Amino acid sequence: MNASVRQTEPDRYDELAVGESATKLILARNIWNDTGISLVAGQEYRFTAVGQWIDWYIPCDAEGFPSPNPLFWPFEWLRRMPREQWFALIGAIDRKPETQFRIGRQRSVTVPATGMLTCFANDVG
Repeated sequence: MNASVRQTEPDRYDELAVGESATKLILARNIWNDTGISLVAGQEYRFTAVGQWIDWYIPCDAEGFPSPNPLFWPFEWLRRMPREQWFALIGAIDRKPETQFRIGRQRSVTVPATGMLTCFANDVG
């Protein structure tokens, strides 16, 4: 999965200038993918992801997938973000759970903290 981030608001200095973008490879098997991209609290960033992951035999994109059958339902609460779909692309700042947000295929987010963007595929962690 390749994910791109673009800074969209110019209020504060950041490593990404307004309109500048960076692309990083996000691997589903990694518990955390450290991107090396610094984000600034209160700034809006636009995220875009392309590509596909395969969870055992289930292919999906950054939107993830719902539980495919009732056997998955008892385990949904064990996902790192229980209310988000399996294998949805999730971002966080400095690996802190309280800063996690769903990215999916495309989303603009005003980030809650300053730090490094880290990403993962939403699964049992």
